[in-house]
Amino acid sequence: MKNNIFLSLLLLAFAPCLTATAQPLYPVANLLFNWKDTTLAPSAYYNNTYNEVWGFVQNGREYAVIGSTAGTHIFDVTDPVNAYQADFVPGAFTGPYVVHRDYDSYNGFLYMVCDEGNSTLQIADLRYLPDSVHVVYDSDALFMRSHNVFVDTATAKLYACITKHTNETLHGLEVFDLQDPTNPQFLADYNLRAHDVYVQNDTVYLSGEGNGFFIVDFTNVNSPQIIGSLTDYAAYGQGYNHSGWITQDGNFFVFADENHGLPMKMVRIDNLSDIQVVSTISSDIDPNSIPHNQIIRGNYLYVSYYHDGLQVFDVSDPYNPFKVCQYKTYLPTDHDSYRGAWGVYPYLPSGHILVSDMQYGLFVLDVGLLPEYPAGIANEGQNPVQWSVFPSVFTGNQLNITTRNAALLPFTTQVYNSAGQLLVNQSFSQPATHGVQQLVLPPTLPAGCFIVKIASANGVFTTKVIKM
Repeated sequence: MKNNIFLSLLLLAFAPCLTATAQPLYPVANLLFNWKDTTLAPSAYYNNTYNEVWGFVQNGREYAVIGSTAGTHIFDVTDPVNAYQADFVPGAFTGPYVVHRDYDSYNGFLYMVCDEGNSTLQIADLRYLPDSVHVVYDSDALFMRSHNVFVDTATAKLYACITKHTNETLHGLEVFDLQDPTNPQFLADYNLRAHDVYVQNDTVYLSGEGNGFFIVDFTNVNSPQIIGSLTDYAAYGQGYNHSGWITQDGNFFVFADENHGLPMKMVRIDNLSDIQVVSTISSDIDPNSIPHNQIIRGNYLYVSYYHDGLQVFDVSDPYNPFKVCQYKTYLPTDHDSYRGAWGVYPYLPSGHILVSDMQYGLFVLDVGLLPEYPAGIANEGQNPVQWSVFPSVFTGNQLNITTRNAALLPFTTQVYNSAGQLLVNQSFSQPATHGVQQLVLPPTLPAGCFIVKIASANGVFTTKVIKM
């Protein structure tokens, strides 16, 4: 059953504002489409009718996938204002005891799992869309339940987290060959419990619940090797390591502890023997806020927060991430239990963002308020000298610049507005007092988002700041 709910489009100017309590009001994404079906039963645990979201492109059209207590709903969102449910796949297990479903896609096929009841691994052939999808595999022969799945497309392997078999045997992480996408073949069973994984070329970045964060080399699936780990980060708020994602350059990884009030951690991973937290990230909405799932695309980290909805952060400088956009999908203001935004998917070619809310269904959002770096001032370096520009959200007319590399002089700093117009061009050739250089901005600089580009013989670094 299709139920389109068109809400008024809300578009704020890109320049942030201040509330009466001096908290910034961030730019809000535009709502393009929302769907929920009030005839579907909510779960008996968290009153959630909906769970994970995914997206894919097939035959030139964009699609959204959202799980419910009834099964898997596939929407054509190519024209999001007129989006429609293209097909529906009933779950092998359905009803009020379904809480979790999870998805990934590969080579024209959708992989569907559930973490409750007498369920199955389901595979749907997507190649007949926009007409329909065809279920080509529906069996518990490999496993009955799984909490999460992830496809390493480079090696054609499916990783299934916390699987249960029909004999109720629990497995931490299982690996399957997808050379034949409709007939997965068992490869390995790994005993380290993985709540979720990100996998790239046989390297598994593993969220190990209360055990911490692990990087595991699966080149030899019969003998995986832990090549890096972070098991003690109590100083930054350690809890239940739930999920994470890698940055574009592969040097950093962000993960979330699924606990009330704990921030996400950005860790540097280019030195596997010394993985360290370099910054923390929070929604700054409530002391009990909880990040759930996150994906990085380009310079931006997209996070589905329980209760707080979509939160978007600029992570072009992993040492100084800052929030740039948000959208509240969950209407109440409570922050107890687990309700609200579950999943996020930012990889559609259109740039539209998919979000699933446990109570309010599927959202298609436009975050076009977040332009990429204007032509000619792209982020040419990957912070080669570990620059820091702060504060990332500021008032007044001064920014501070530091670096971990003392041998950087001379360097030039340029400031552009979001249209690419050069506003400031300042050179530094003398050592700074206490290692902090002061960048003076025009006193008439208006509120808004600005791009700071630093260039020296060591490289070029670009980041964004917001003036209130």
